[in-house]
Amino acid sequence: MALPHDRSSLLWNDGPTDRFTKSMERWINAMYSDDPSNIDVITAGRSISRIIAKENGVLSGRPVLDYLIENHCNGATIVWNFTEGQGFQKGQEIVSIVAKSDEILKIERICMNLITRLSGIASTTSKWSEQLGGVSLAATRKTNWGILDKWAVHIGGGLTHRLDRSDGLMIKENDFSLAKLTLEEILSTCRTASDFPVIEVESSDQALSVVNSWIGLQTGSPSTHQLTLMMDNLGPENCRKFSDRLEDMGLRQEFVLEGSGRVRWENLQDWAQSGVDVVSSGSITMEPQMIDMTMLMEAS
Repeated sequence: MALPHDRSSLLWNDGPTDRFTKSMERWINAMYSDDPSNIDVITAGRSISRIIAKENGVLSGRPVLDYLIENHCNGATIVWNFTEGQGFQKGQEIVSIVAKSDEILKIERICMNLITRLSGIASTTSKWSEQLGGVSLAATRKTNWGILDKWAVHIGGGLTHRLDRSDGLMIKENDFSLAKLTLEEILSTCRTASDFPVIEVESSDQALSVVNSWIGLQTGSPSTHQLTLMMDNLGPENCRKFSDRLEDMGLRQEFVLEGSGRVRWENLQDWAQSGVDVVSSGSITMEPQMIDMTMLMEAS
């Protein structure tokens, strides 16, 4: 089934959306300002720069590099040999760039930081998704580069999850602690305030309480959106038991079950059998292995 955790349409619609473009602009401007590289006393003329893969991977970052080069290299020509999301092999040329030598040198490190990190996230996401089989994989808001990281997760075959706190109504531990509302009042708000309501639960008993209250609110005017139960730190075995319990109650299709907490490469096969619809992990954006690439230049 389609999961509300996929927010990629907010980033791409026949091209980068305004939201994605502004994110690229903010991050690139910050990187460029932090590493201005204004001094160049020996280069002149134009050059051709080639980015070569030094290991296998999945390409991510093409629209980001396009934006960077188009805005910082006047009259540059970019030729991509791979599409966004396409796999590549060690030794293959990813892209060639013809530009003024001093301008491409100013952004060389930014280019490489972007394409190696984003391709690393996409490659990690692709690898994890294969291991999970029919269970979807989603990012969290634990990122270094915000929407850029979430874009790479999408390109690797994962789900973005919320793009920011306002993109979906997620009620977590601190929200419960600060809210002066009953559970029923909170769930009633969730029914109408968002197309992506999520409730974090920390035990099977709490999850069952939420289920019963949510079902009780459906009498007369059912919600058009499924409620996501984020099963925080319950582990694959307890999630499996709870999924089976919902099946026995005839309610499994009424809810999206999300496994979260301590989702690691080592236990993905357990999560694949956990009965959840999706697992979310900050590891794919916070601990990705960057894909090794090099940029080689020559005068043209």
